[in-house]
Amino acid sequence: MKVLIDAQSIGNTRAGIGNYTYNLLQAFVRMGCSADVSIAVHKDPKALSGLFPQLNMVEAGRNLYKYLPVDVFGFSKSFDVYHEPNYVPRPFSGATLTNIFDMSYVLFPQYHPWKRVQMLRFYEKRMRSADRIITASQSAKGEIVDLLKVPEDKIVVTPLGVSTGFSPLQQNEELLQTVRKRYNLPEQFLLYVGTIEPRKNLERLIEALSIVKEKLGKSSVGLVLAGGKGWLNGPIYRRVQELKLLDDVTFTGYVSEEDLPILYNMALAFVYPSLYEGFGLPPLEAMACGVPVITSKVSSLPEVVGDAGILIDPYNVEELSDAILQVVSSAELRKSLSDKGIKQASLFTWEKCARETLTIYEECFQLRK
Repeated sequence: MKVLIDAQSIGNTRAGIGNYTYNLLQAFVRMGCSADVSIAVHKDPKALSGLFPQLNMVEAGRNLYKYLPVDVFGFSKSFDVYHEPNYVPRPFSGATLTNIFDMSYVLFPQYHPWKRVQMLRFYEKRMRSADRIITASQSAKGEIVDLLKVPEDKIVVTPLGVSTGFSPLQQNEELLQTVRKRYNLPEQFLLYVGTIEPRKNLERLIEALSIVKEKLGKSSVGLVLAGGKGWLNGPIYRRVQELKLLDDVTFTGYVSEEDLPILYNMALAFVYPSLYEGFGLPPLEAMACGVPVITSKVSSLPEVVGDAGILIDPYNVEELSDAILQVVSSAELRKSLSDKGIKQASLFTWEKCARETLTIYEECFQLRK
């Protein structure tokens, strides 16, 4: 069985689908099952050769080639199974799998670029035609069934994993101060990790911070928003100005893979009031680092966090601020949430995700034999 995985979502700054693809491939390599796995990359295969020297690489041209109506690279002649991690599979006559991580482009089209929404709607028939659709949560599976009208038995849930680098770290004061200076971090802070965009509900988080500081004092705790700029982020920055929190909110921009676990470990609590997630990897990473988690009780997030975090209504600023006040004010509560979070996070590994994915490959291959 020869497998081709599209790896064109992996870039220099990995997030979302690129992060999933990278970690899945790394797990395949660690498990020693890379002999018959090839990855489709941009014009220059050398771009990823340093990351995956054990894997075969094939040129797939620019990403837009996969949207053509025919298999222009003839992959169907060379491979038995094709896995597309990024929604729209390229034309392929063999067994085809695609990942649909969430249905936010249908449920929240206002939070996506108009062209992306139209493109995904246009290619929904191709997405439905895949032999298997992989998603990361039961919540997302239900939405795919309802919105794409896909038979339930065609959709397989494979939860994501948390990388081993995310764990409680030994306190190294010199390292902490280096990272603190690099990102201009306050002494005590709440942390958010993710793209700076409306779906993440950051305006309400900023409003909740304002309430917390009114009750605890101006110098009590800061807020660090770690992540690159996304779609329609202007109102988020304006809300900081309107509430006079310029000295209290830090935008770090993209944080390197090496520094991110350190940021988690330095945080007083991790706050993730997203309006919608197909899975929600940052809360999982935070729990693995032993950081108390406050997140939304919507979509997939309760599946990820379980009873190891505080779940809030993301539309209720008072409820969010109350949860923050509880965690900030109680060392005992922080310790309890930390212990529960580490245990919960241990249930999610990339090796488990990879094993389940390999099983799906085999099932699809047998279907097409």
